[in-house]
Amino acid sequence: MTNHEQIRYLNATVKCKIGSSKVHGVGIIAIKDIKKGEKLYCFPDFYKNGLTWFTLKYANFNKLWPEIKELILERWPSVINGSHFLSPNEMAWLITYMNHGESENENYDVATDTAIKDIPKGSEVLENYKRMDNWEKIYPWIKND
Repeated sequence: MTNHEQIRYLNATVKCKIGSSKVHGVGIIAIKDIKKGEKLYCFPDFYKNGLTWFTLKYANFNKLWPEIKELILERWPSVINGSHFLSPNEMAWLITYMNHGESENENYDVATDTAIKDIPKGSEVLENYKRMDNWEKIYPWIKND
């Protein structure tokens, strides 16, 4: 990928980060406003295509959204010296940190990896664990309404 393609890809696909949760310990937090129907990229596809190592030079980082630049520099500070790096979406399976939201506050559809309602920047992304078959065996603490 060219520098321009890498910048466009990162700015279009990095929408969330692991952060402090009001629901339970850590969770997934939107780093920008996400519109209903948008893909969140909480499931990295490197298991199909392999890892994508980015070669974007530090001098071009000012073209990234500030929140994305910050995430990359937190984990890959050596980019200042020309190091390659992974997308924040490929550094962790964000879905594994997703907390439960009941139907009234869930905002993410795990089956389609999309927002089911608008998610404002700074809000926690929540899936409804009850949508999984046999959820009550894994999550007995959730009420069966």
